[in-house]
Amino acid sequence: YYKWSKTNQHANRVAWIPICTVADDRFNIQMHLNNLFTIVKVPTTSPLFTYNRLHSHSKHSLIRLLDQVVFKAGLPLADYSWHSFRRGAAVFAFELGLADSAVQLLGDWSSSAFTQYLEFAFTRKASVAKKIAENFDLHVQTL
Repeated sequence: YYKWSKTNQHANRVAWIPICTVADDRFNIQMHLNNLFTIVKVPTTSPLFTYNRLHSHSKHSLIRLLDQVVFKAGLPLADYSWHSFRRGAAVFAFELGLADSAVQLLGDWSSSAFTQYLEFAFTRKASVAKKIAENFDLHVQTL
């Protein structure tokens, strides 16, 4: 895995997040970064989204790129934003079973506002209901 990736939503500090490899090449960030670094020869001190020795992407240019991709895919622009990535990552991590505190830490959320996006999937609700049912008799017997 890549030991660290720098990130921060407000660029007022550096947060360190490990990036691990995954088997599915479509989602293998490590592989895609290696490919990028092979094609774009820039100093290791350059920003991550540098596309030549003199230029790097800004937040605004990445937003424009996202808009272009959404438009070309025939999707409604109003349904997608830069924030969609943070929101989607929070929902995905939560669905994997991460605790709220881990989701907050991973997404660099400064408050619990991300919880407004989270909803338990039916399978998680069913799992909780089953656990309660399995332990109900044991608990009632101790009363």
